[in-house]
Amino acid sequence: MSEITGQVYTERKTVFGVFLGGPIAGAYLFWRSFTTLGMTTAGMYAPVLAALLLVVTLGSSFVPPFDRIPNVVFWGAQIGLTYGIYRAYLTGPVEEFLAEGNIEYGWGNTLAISVGSFLLTIGILLAILFFVGAFNGPTIKSFGTMKHEIAYDDKNITADEVDRIGAALTSAGFFDQEMQKTIDAAKDGDRFILSLYFNETANDPEFIEMVRGLRQDVQR
Repeated sequence: MSEITGQVYTERKTVFGVFLGGPIAGAYLFWRSFTTLGMTTAGMYAPVLAALLLVVTLGSSFVPPFDRIPNVVFWGAQIGLTYGIYRAYLTGPVEEFLAEGNIEYGWGNTLAISVGSFLLTIGILLAILFFVGAFNGPTIKSFGTMKHEIAYDDKNITADEVDRIGAALTSAGFFDQEMQKTIDAAKDGDRFILSLYFNETANDPEFIEMVRGLRQDVQR
């Protein structure tokens, strides 16, 4: 390996990078070490595996029932894969490489790569959350001059049904001219479910009776 030039990341630095920066850091650290050692094919596989890990880790938060799996499980799997891959393919070559007088990347470089990868991962996660919210967020209809709002899922309840609910709430006096109100509307079979937001006075018996009267007025 005397003709090989460049630097490598040791096992400790690689594990630290994945611990802090996740799959993106792992992709870069493994790629640099593999390519420095002339293992270009393995270096090409590293970003692919990292991309798959990133997709599984971030995507699991939005796909039932995987969203119930604690994030620490995916974190542990990443660390385990890092140890396994490094010891299977890099431990020997890296030790030989360093024994010949070659050098490794320093902790400053490792920390910079790790922090940068962490920030990039956070950016990707925020982008996913933004687009998921944009596509799956509730539809909102406004009523009256106060712009009272009814939030609903248009896959669960129709706009016409929401209009009828809004008209009923207006007739019952709930949608008034004094304060803007927001409710959630949903449908379960033949039943309409309205979720109203109140403060701690909602536990008052007189208040509960008022809500019951509102329900009867809306039903009529």
